[in-house]
Amino acid sequence: MDDGKKIKSRPKQREPGEHERSLVIEGTAKPVVGKPVGAVVAGVAVLLALHRAQRPLRASEVAAAAKLHRGTAFNILKTLHREGVVAFNERDRTYSVGTLVLELAHGVLRTSGLLDVVRPEMFSLAERVKVTVALAKVTENYDLVMLDFVGGGFRVDSYFGVGRRSPRFSGASGLVMAAFSGATPEFVEEQYEHTEWFRRPPFEEYVERIATTRTRGFALDQGNRRNGLTQVAVPIFSQSGYLALVLTAADFSYAMTEEKIGEVARAMLAFSDRMSSELVRLRLE
Repeated sequence: MDDGKKIKSRPKQREPGEHERSLVIEGTAKPVVGKPVGAVVAGVAVLLALHRAQRPLRASEVAAAAKLHRGTAFNILKTLHREGVVAFNERDRTYSVGTLVLELAHGVLRTSGLLDVVRPEMFSLAERVKVTVALAKVTENYDLVMLDFVGGGFRVDSYFGVGRRSPRFSGASGLVMAAFSGATPEFVEEQYEHTEWFRRPPFEEYVERIATTRTRGFALDQGNRRNGLTQVAVPIFSQSGYLALVLTAADFSYAMTEEKIGEVARAMLAFSDRMSSELVRLRLE
């Protein structure tokens, strides 16, 4: 599809400075105000170790993943289990993230304004153009974390889950990140080899897609990221010009004709324009 002359956005992204880029690329944490509480830092490390694992972990495995002494990790796990944050399986002596975390995630949606401000707009968009729509937050290290998804188009939910972290720079949402996030071309090329694709396009072709995405304001992926799925993604910029959110629409490729792709892209760009002015009402940090 070549709709460059018909569909254009007015991105307001502002390039970060070199210092800001280095902080983001290296994954350095934000400056800490006040003295960090060691027990809290260790507790977060334990939760992150459980979150990143592909299966429940024993205490010794958690200690290794979190880089903590075994006794420290064990005590933290016991405390978190008592408070309902971590689940414990008596049979195999393993730990996993507890369901209380899901309640906390709902609290994020409720108190951030997403449920009141953004979700109704997402429902309206999804119903109007008959697609599944997903909203993701841009992290400091160029990942995307799923905040919400709605819709009646593509219904295989294994690809969309609230809290799911997406690989960098793959698919339509990854193209938006590469085009508008301020990531250096060198960093994009380095990370490209580690991205997930059903059919990975040659990097030269990917660079051309980045340029096309910048020109027309939206990204298009027709089956490269997921077999049989077509995705359209648009950036949502903060008032200061930084890429804050990425909105992605997906449907089965047989349903995404040239005409429908154009309709979806126009509707999403209009959504992006409206939401940019609403971001000041959201609390997503």
